[in-house]
Amino acid sequence: MVGRETPLASGAIDLVGVTKSGEVLLVEFKTGPQNPDFRAAVAQLVDYGADLWGLTVSDFDDGVVQRFLSSSHCPKPFKAASSLRDLADLVWTISDDDWGALVARLEQVLASGDFYFVVAAQRFVPAMTKTLSYLNEVARVGRYALVQLIKLDGAGATAYSAQVVANSVRKASALSTASTGVTNEQAFLAALPDGDYRDVMRDILTAVRTLGLSLEWGSKGTSIRLRTPDKPEPISIGWALPDGAHWYGVRHLGLGHHVGVADDVPAVANALTAFATKVAQLPGGVPATSKSLNATTFAPDAVVAAKQQIISAVEQLVSDLTGLA
Repeated sequence: MVGRETPLASGAIDLVGVTKSGEVLLVEFKTGPQNPDFRAAVAQLVDYGADLWGLTVSDFDDGVVQRFLSSSHCPKPFKAASSLRDLADLVWTISDDDWGALVARLEQVLASGDFYFVVAAQRFVPAMTKTLSYLNEVARVGRYALVQLIKLDGAGATAYSAQVVANSVRKASALSTASTGVTNEQAFLAALPDGDYRDVMRDILTAVRTLGLSLEWGSKGTSIRLRTPDKPEPISIGWALPDGAHWYGVRHLGLGHHVGVADDVPAVANALTAFATKVAQLPGGVPATSKSLNATTFAPDAVVAAKQQIISAVEQLVSDLTGLA
């Protein structure tokens, strides 16, 4: 938890959370046993998302996290922290590599607005769950969930049990098409200066989607993301950036993984290591300069020359994972 009743431009959001992997959770509570004003609750959450959309990680830390840590709503154990990094260390004893991965994903989430939106109430009707399923199916960014709070009374005490009645996981087909943002992909490809490189990148991105991986578009480019049986959110195994942009030592096309991610996904750790080793051996590849990544970066001419080998490496990774998910 990094925010409670946090004042934003459009109102005060009940809860703000950040996961160890850098996802952002926005929660709106509706009290009472009656049906909540569902449309108003979802609209409020979207307004809050719009308020946070486009912030830098530093702005989010200053304007949300640090205000929470210094407020009366902050639990006493959290008072020892004065920043998001302090809080991450306090809650998770986070490593430098994991912190780098968290910041990288948080930066992407804030830039794209791909938040988790949750309405929590005591009662929902089927029409509400259908609406949430629709939003998760067609929304390019943002994931929506309903959590029912079941009130338990007895022996002079009251407690609540939480039950997910509509979750925020999109179907694989929607994730690999709707969430990629075709317009963003078209703009990315159109901006590439070399025609051969553009054609090869189009083929690689098409192959990635065909293999069941997804593309998460941000302000500078996209990450190639893979679902694993160990965690609900996909992990990054590649990054494509426009000319002139760089991220953690990656330029143009990078393939590999965050150093600390293997510990979070033990079922696929060996396959990830084999993938990183394989791409490191491809001609023209250069190791990413960041210690947070076990990855290799490829300039446009190297991508063109190694196109089929790059696609084959991704195919081999997917094949190694068959039957694990």
